[in-house]
Amino acid sequence: MIRIIGRETRNLASEREIEIGEIARQYGLTQERYVAVLNGKPATWDRIAGKDDDLVFLEVFSGG
Repeated sequence: MIRIIGRETRNLASEREIEIGEIARQYGLTQERYVAVLNGKPATWDRIAGKDDDLVFLEVFSGG
């Protein structure tokens, strides 16, 4: 399962093993705006996510 959480939330199905960065590029996500969390732990974008893994992209918010 892939979830993108931010201004809008999307849930997507993962059908194969794929690099986290490749998924991000497909959905227009950047490392400057999103943090990847794979199975509950922060992950670098060069990690491989399996079809049964839980991958969450959390949008980074800032405020003042």
